[in-house]
Amino acid sequence: MKNSTLLILPVVLFSLVLAAPCEALDLAAFDVHSGLLWMIDEPADDETTGAPDPLLTPIGAALSYPLNERLSFDPGIYVFGLNYGFQEWDRPRPAQIEHREMYVVSLLLNPAFVFTFPWTERISWGTVLSPSLLLRIPTLTAEGEEAAHSDMLSYFMGAGRFIFPEAGLFLDIGVNEKISFRPGLRFFLPVFHLWDGDPLADQSLIYFDAALRFRLSSGGDSGS
Repeated sequence: MKNSTLLILPVVLFSLVLAAPCEALDLAAFDVHSGLLWMIDEPADDETTGAPDPLLTPIGAALSYPLNERLSFDPGIYVFGLNYGFQEWDRPRPAQIEHREMYVVSLLLNPAFVFTFPWTERISWGTVLSPSLLLRIPTLTAEGEEAAHSDMLSYFMGAGRFIFPEAGLFLDIGVNEKISFRPGLRFFLPVFHLWDGDPLADQSLIYFDAALRFRLSSGGDSGS
C-alpha cells in the first residue's frame, strides 16, 4: 500500500497542474517526439557488473496551448525503458541484461512552458522550462529477484526522487504552413540530490530531441 501511494502522488500532482489551464485554453498544435536520451550514471564502488551510461530512444507526444504571442503551455509525456540492478550497489543502477534484476519503464511527465522568438522567415528559436516528473516503474522481474520490485520502487519514489526540472533550447524549422521540424537540446536535473547527498550529476538526463510539430491553427507557431 505504501508503494502504491508513492506512485500515485506524482500522478495526482501532474493532473492538478494540467487540469485548469488545458480546459480554458485553445489547442494550437501537437508534437511527436523521439531522439536520443543520455542518462549519466556516476560510478559505484563496484562497477564490475554495471552498464555504461545508457543511451535511450524515448518516444513522446505533446500538445501546445498558446498563452500569448511568445509563451505557450506544452504538456507532454515521454516513455522509455531500461534494465536495472540493485542488490550489488547502494541504489538501483542501469545493468547489463545478464545482471538485471528488473526492467523499469519510465514515464516522463513534462508540463512545459515554452518561449519562442523569430529568427528568420522560416526559422524560430526558443527555450523550455518545466517542473518535470519522472515516474520509474519496475515491471518485468528477473528470475529469483521478486524482492527487488518493492525495494526499487521505494527508492525511485521516496525522497522526491521523481522530481526532474527541465531547461532546454530548440529550433523550429518550417517545412510548410502546417508542419515544422524541431530539433532541441534539453536537460533534466535530479534536484533531489540536494537533500539525499548523492552527486548532483548522477542520474541527470540529457535529451537530444527531434520532434515534428503539426499545427492545427495559425496560433500554433509558439511552443515545443
